[in-house]
Amino acid sequence: MSLKIMIAGCAKEEKDEVGSSVKKAFADRPADEPWSVSVVKIASQWSVEINGPEARYKGLSLVAPLGDLTGSLRKAIAGASNHAAAPPAAAPNRGGGPVGEKKDRYDCEGCSAPFEVIYNTAPGERQDVCPVACPQCWHVNHVPIAEGAGATGDYRARAAS
Repeated sequence: MSLKIMIAGCAKEEKDEVGSSVKKAFADRPADEPWSVSVVKIASQWSVEINGPEARYKGLSLVAPLGDLTGSLRKAIAGASNHAAAPPAAAPNRGGGPVGEKKDRYDCEGCSAPFEVIYNTAPGERQDVCPVACPQCWHVNHVPIAEGAGATGDYRARAAS
């Protein structure tokens, strides 16, 4: 298996353990599948983005507790497999209007590269400032994201086209 692991936001001493946890989560996957996993430690949790060999695994993002990275990754991969044919679940409609995907563009504070943050929002929904790792340099930026998406970690960043 081609597994690329990017780790940021933690001490050098933690990186081997984090890498080992990620490898354990993918141990049962077929050897010919290409995967990339970025893991960023933010406060007392891991912010993770997974990109795998099929569309259902592209841009899969999650927030994992520090003590259960392997289990959280396994659940995310299994969940994507089990829901491959289903459309993504809609975010709660707190604003009274239709729910929709939003893409906000920012320039990284670390490397100045443009990136997009993608999340679901409802009209009138408040925004919270949330940590987002730059997809190019992994610098942690703090940007406004819809309250619901920020609270659940249901947002992702990608390089702007």
